[in-house]
This record gives sequence, C-alpha cells and structure tokens, in this order.
Amino acid sequence: MKFFLTTGRTIDQGVALEGQKLGRENIKACAICEFDKDDFAKLDCMIGTPVKVTTKFGEVVVYSQISEQGPHPGIIFIPMGPWANAVINSETYGTGMPSYKGTEAEVEVVKSGRILTALEIIKSYK
Repeated sequence: MKFFLTTGRTIDQGVALEGQKLGRENIKACAICEFDKDDFAKLDCMIGTPVKVTTKFGEVVVYSQISEQGPHPGIIFIPMGPWANAVINSETYGTGMPSYKGTEAEVEVVKSGRILTALEIIKSYK
C-alpha cells in the first residue's frame, strides 16, 4: 500500500531517550509505524505485526500500530529516531535539518521480519 510518511517527536520517544537510547524501551517507542484505523484494516494484519516501510531513500522493518490520532487516511507516522532516519531524505538544503514530512512510502506486511536495534541500524550506514 502507498502512503505519505511523516515523522516527529512523541512523549514516549522522549521518555525512552532519557532512559537508554540503545535499550528495549527505545525500540518499543520508536521502531513503530502508526496507521489510520481504516488503512490498518486494509493491511489485514494484527497490531504489532512487522511491516516493511520502503521509500526512495531506504527501507526499514518496524512494528505496526493503529494511531490514536486521526482520522488521517493515507498518512503513516514513524517517531523520529534511527528507524525513521532510515527512510527519510537526509538532504537538509542548507538548513541543517532534513525534511521529516511528506515522504512517499510503500508499506507491506512481512511474515518474518526482525526489527533491528538502533545500534544495528547505525552500524549499517558504514
């Protein structure tokens, strides 16, 4: 399915960063993709099922969730962090900050996808 990806800060992400950036809490807070409830129904999967998010900038496997915000059909959300960074444009156009909004993305349910840790994602950029 095709979507527009947006990213941003969340309370859970901030709490996890205060605890441990490389810990399990950060994965639970940031290695997620939130969907509009109607879009999620079309995916035909259960909450927590791994999904692969692919953009022209990269791909990442994250856990699926239904957004508590909305409705927002056609828009997915990944909290800022290594998982979101794997699929957004790194170009800053001189501002020092990449664009975290409106990236075209394709999402597919994966049967056996492993969610990488933050350190594994960072090491993959060698």
